[in-house]
Amino acid sequence: TQNVDGLHQRAGSTGVVELHGNLFRNLCAREGNEVEIDPEDLAIPPRCPQCGGPVRPGVVWFGEALAPSVLDAASQACQEADLVLVVGTSGMVHPAASLPALAKSAGAYVVEINPEPTPLSDLMDLSLREKAGPALVALLEALA
Repeated sequence: TQNVDGLHQRAGSTGVVELHGNLFRNLCAREGNEVEIDPEDLAIPPRCPQCGGPVRPGVVWFGEALAPSVLDAASQACQEADLVLVVGTSGMVHPAASLPALAKSAGAYVVEINPEPTPLSDLMDLSLREKAGPALVALLEALA
């Protein structure tokens, strides 16, 4: 997922690859490691308990590279998938936008769910011109 809100995990999904990180994790800006911060500590910005460096949200900001291990995990998942749903993305931000093509080249059936066409639309096996919520509900109902 490109989402940073943990919604997939809250919905019960397992094995989620968070391409752009998670807003609810904290990283030491100096060392890059995940840290717990004391909610009673009112320092702004919060400080890393190990090195004293500033703490930042655990997300990938514009212009930052994705973690190689995360991109590798997403690529591996796409190469092993039978079905890939591309839901609500502009299809313009790389390297995430290259993942549907990787899945397709590995033999996956690739479905786009988006109200508007995207640069990825011509690649798709199926494009559903719907909003994500209603389209996903309809897909689940069709499978039941």
